[in-house]
Amino acid sequence: MKDKFLTLREAIHEGTNYLASHGLETARRDAELLVMNVVGKERAFLYTHPEWPLSDQERIKFCDWLQRRKDRYPIQYLVGFQEFYGRSFKVDPRVLIPRPETELLVDVSLELIAGRRESVHVADIGTGSGCIAVTLACENPLVQVTATDISPGALEIARENAERLGCVERIEFVRGDLLEPLVQSSGRNFDLILSNPPYVDDESTKIDYSVRTFEPPEAVFAGPTGFEIYQKILSGAPAVLHEGGSLVLEIGAGQLEALEELARQRGWGLVESRNDLAGIPRCAVFCRTQTPGG
Repeated sequence: MKDKFLTLREAIHEGTNYLASHGLETARRDAELLVMNVVGKERAFLYTHPEWPLSDQERIKFCDWLQRRKDRYPIQYLVGFQEFYGRSFKVDPRVLIPRPETELLVDVSLELIAGRRESVHVADIGTGSGCIAVTLACENPLVQVTATDISPGALEIARENAERLGCVERIEFVRGDLLEPLVQSSGRNFDLILSNPPYVDDESTKIDYSVRTFEPPEAVFAGPTGFEIYQKILSGAPAVLHEGGSLVLEIGAGQLEALEELARQRGWGLVESRNDLAGIPRCAVFCRTQTPGG
């Protein structure tokens, strides 16, 4: 990066070349997004005002972000947000970055509760940024969510997102490990339990370097097999799920068959699964085939 007063055009050009020289395939897109957030302008402004100058502070910040991005630091953490279901969610290294495939959980959940005319009680287990809980509350005014997470930092981010997006009054944020705070509270029966839990095994070689290095490991890795968190949810959910309720889980590539068997052993039946845009089974819906304790 040359040491001069950059215009928007120069910043995008030089930023793209710099990131491309370090092997980033998304160099142009990343450079534009970084510039947009440095100067606080929309993408269209970059092209209609190419000679707009960056201030000294903006140039320094842009150069710093480029240095971090070339090391594969997530761009979402740099700019501080990620889009999910048409809304902007605050993110930082305390939470997993929301993925487009997780929108399937929202789609399926909204379908399951469509047509209801009374309050729907939903539990979002391991809420992270709150993207699932907040989206459901925003999309359906009858939804009341209890969102759990073991991380106080994640709950802080999730609450911020709920407040900013105007649905915090219908979401209760509870600190605890998975379903434990729900099981410990008497009288809580949920119509729907959903979760995007950690499902990567500890020794996986398929996980992206950026994810492995920078995103919170407790939100990515489940244990030696990758099924450890599923087992806890499948075992704990019957105690708090209303009769006839559904359990909706995000699943990793190639996990559906094994998860279906784990669920069957614990009294659950697979209702349906949904594929993501790559054709990979990514969301599974389960219901009870046995009553709790049965």
